[in-house]
Amino acid sequence: MWAAVALPLLAGSAILTAAPSAGAATTGTAACTHPSWRDVDTGTGYLLNRDGSAPLRSGPNAECSTNITVFSGRLSYDCYVVNSAGNTWTHAQYDDTGTRGWIWDGNLNDGGAQTPC
Repeated sequence: MWAAVALPLLAGSAILTAAPSAGAATTGTAACTHPSWRDVDTGTGYLLNRDGSAPLRSGPNAECSTNITVFSGRLSYDCYVVNSAGNTWTHAQYDDTGTRGWIWDGNLNDGGAQTPC
């Protein structure tokens, strides 16, 4: 009788232990999302440290590829999102080249766009 009760419990625990490993595969480029954006914010800004640099990325996450590295110059804001880590990222156009992408708001002198995507 105990075998009839223990077998379903063991099978259930195997399913529960397998689930976290499936979720752990969200690192690297797999963690890069590409949310929709729209040009609805009229703000502009600059890098927080004009002597530094920051990547303009393909998505709002540090694992996303870099479209271009911004060294100085103005960024025209489109909108912002909050990523899965709870950080805000602004979609912007780098005015020096016309390249668009996502930049972490911590890199911007004014905290980034004020209008959500």
